[in-house]
Amino acid sequence: MIEISPGPQARHRALILSELPPGAARTRKELSARTGLSPATVLRITRRLLKNQVLREADPRPQAGAGRPSPGLEINGRAGAVLGVSLLAPTAQVLLLNFKGEVLREFQAPLDLRRGADGVLSVLKGLLQKALRRLPTAAGPLAGAGVAVPGQWSKKDGVSLTYPRLADWSDVPLRKLIEGWTRLPAHLIGYTPAMAVAEQAARAQVEFQDLACIYVDDHVGLGVIANGEVLEGVSGNAGELGHITVQPDGPLCYCGNTGCLEMLASCKAVAELMKESEAAQLRRGSAPQSYEEVVAAARGGHTVASRLLGRAATLLGIGVASTLNILNPQIVVLNGRFFDAGDLVLAPLRQSLGNRALPNTLQPITIERSTLGPRAGALGAGVTAIRHALRAL
Repeated sequence: MIEISPGPQARHRALILSELPPGAARTRKELSARTGLSPATVLRITRRLLKNQVLREADPRPQAGAGRPSPGLEINGRAGAVLGVSLLAPTAQVLLLNFKGEVLREFQAPLDLRRGADGVLSVLKGLLQKALRRLPTAAGPLAGAGVAVPGQWSKKDGVSLTYPRLADWSDVPLRKLIEGWTRLPAHLIGYTPAMAVAEQAARAQVEFQDLACIYVDDHVGLGVIANGEVLEGVSGNAGELGHITVQPDGPLCYCGNTGCLEMLASCKAVAELMKESEAAQLRRGSAPQSYEEVVAAARGGHTVASRLLGRAATLLGIGVASTLNILNPQIVVLNGRFFDAGDLVLAPLRQSLGNRALPNTLQPITIERSTLGPRAGALGAGVTAIRHALRAL
């Protein structure tokens, strides 16, 4: 089969659209500077995109010096819509986003891993079908689905190889399944890289070029934006922060390694260590059972609970400090239930970072909590689908 390369106009159009991320606005002058295209070329292409309602004029952008404000251009939300999908337990999520990245509808359902792989896929299929039945009339044509994939997967084949703590999940043709259920092109991305995409999109006007998202819940992961682009890795599996070794003689992890960060510094790990602690054994029936109960106990003066939270945060700091030393990001965003403990974990985390991160690496960094919460994975998957849809226009 002979492949026909796109012509210059199509390439220029794709280049311009790539410089208009969902939620951001640019003037024609800015688009010319960012793309290297002549002002006349930018004017000609953006006029056509405005006529076809792919772009819309945003509020005028004030310019330096005197003169009238220059009108900005942004993606028209009504030009199309996508689905953003997350299937990480305990909740499956499907978001309907317009091309501007705004959430129009949200669907979610609990995932019970005791039902195995078939149970997870059944819930996901049901949510997707529900979303397709309830499309708002003003959403615009559906252009694709983005999927935040937990565990190991094959970027080349669109196959999910493993699912965290789900033994019977193996070589699931996730892309093929979703495309069959939705009749839409499906675009897969790792779960924590998707979170980083969402955090970058949420800051589109600030334009952070180097961002790290640290996710700590029952799992530990890392999403990275480097030089403005999401870091996925050759196979799509970048960001497995939870499976670096921080204690070589530590507990056996479900990945087959020992002493993984996830087994020592996640919500699940803290709850399990609390149950196994000597103090818990001496107080049968009253020991905290969940992470939230451990946090509540620590706030009430339970010394063992406080010590376990502090130790987990200190170990987490080892992994995060290594991340900062290697990547040198501008901003670190913290997401996940682990950080709901506030200073019980944030104070020892900061101390651990201060002890281990290089001063010139740590000093200019902004560290903040995510405002996206558990939506971040599905949002990032949806933004990924929007970007693919715009490139395909």
